[in-house]
Amino acid sequence: MNKVIADIMTTSVFQLDAENSMFEVHQLMKESQIRHVPISQNNEFIGVVTQKSIISKVMYLLDNYGSSALERREKSISVNELIDKKIVFANPDMPLVDAAQFFLSNRHGCLPIVSNENKLQGIVTSSDFVKLSLLLLEREN
Repeated sequence: MNKVIADIMTTSVFQLDAENSMFEVHQLMKESQIRHVPISQNNEFIGVVTQKSIISKVMYLLDNYGSSALERREKSISVNELIDKKIVFANPDMPLVDAAQFFLSNRHGCLPIVSNENKLQGIVTSSDFVKLSLLLLEREN
């Protein structure tokens, strides 16, 4: 089984532009029930905003400004302030076994799949590996 990460990646990925606000990414996460939002600038992938970074910033805003100011404050914060620009990403040809090892060795919840031209092609999450494991287990039975 010489599978590559492109075999399991999600290709219809929600993504936002670096010009969007924290409020917009937070709403997208809540409405779409996702934990990672890739961010692009000039159609090039630049990083990911994670649920963890949103929660951290929301807690900071609540502590400092209260719940009545939360939406207004979120709208004033650029996504650029929340982007994990050091995010690790892969190309579509990455062997699936290497991707699995990445998830075991690191505390990242996603692995964006980016072309050589720095265009987002898809995303793989740790949940995708759980789904793959379930599929393989069901086939075995």
